[in-house]
Amino acid sequence: MTHKNTAETVWEYVKVIGSALILALTIRFFFVEPYKIPSGSMVPTLLVGDYLFVNKMSYNTRIPFTDVFLRETAPKRGEISVFKKNDTGLQGSLFGLSDTFLIKRIVAVPGDKIAYIGKRLYVNNKPADVTEEGKFTYTDSMRQEVSIPEYQETVGGFQHSILVDPYAARHDVAAAIVPADHYVLMGDNRDNSRDARYWNAPLWGFVHKKDLIGRAEFIFWSWQHDFKPRFERLLNGLRPTIVDEAA
Repeated sequence: MTHKNTAETVWEYVKVIGSALILALTIRFFFVEPYKIPSGSMVPTLLVGDYLFVNKMSYNTRIPFTDVFLRETAPKRGEISVFKKNDTGLQGSLFGLSDTFLIKRIVAVPGDKIAYIGKRLYVNNKPADVTEEGKFTYTDSMRQEVSIPEYQETVGGFQHSILVDPYAARHDVAAAIVPADHYVLMGDNRDNSRDARYWNAPLWGFVHKKDLIGRAEFIFWSWQHDFKPRFERLLNGLRPTIVDEAA
């Protein structure tokens, strides 16, 4: 093989690999991105070590590197969303140098009246209906086993599981109307989540629609802390259960 043929072969490999990288980065930037769950704020829905796909086209299609939207879809109550929030006191990604990305559940949308009193969520003056399911045991990010009462919560037209620690201090937030283009997001592990109740205490902390990155769709992989796979969690969907509360 001549030197010229060798150089051409190398260049062909470079083009193929470069094209594959550009395609992968384009898909990740605009369409879908994998995320790993590092903390227990969304237990029992999401566990430490879960990996999930987030649909970045779910709420909008924007012109790259701008806040100009070509298409917009209103986020719904109950959806689990990844969003950007840089005033939480938490360290950002990339060794703390980039934005802070969090994952929580949307519990209120623009125009809703929301309150959190006595460890109970109120949406539009209606208290959440909660039914105890027993104890839920999980391993937290410090590899400690935790056992907390689990409840089924129904409020705002959707139903999902939450954890509420009866021994944790109350953190009440008075009723407020969610402003236009803003959302309220909370963790399912109610007493182990730094969320909308804390970011602007004693008032609610809202998230602007432009800071919602995308909707969590399903779990594609899950490890325990000892790297043992949780096969039973694979392909678990993350869409909320819609209910007719008037029925």
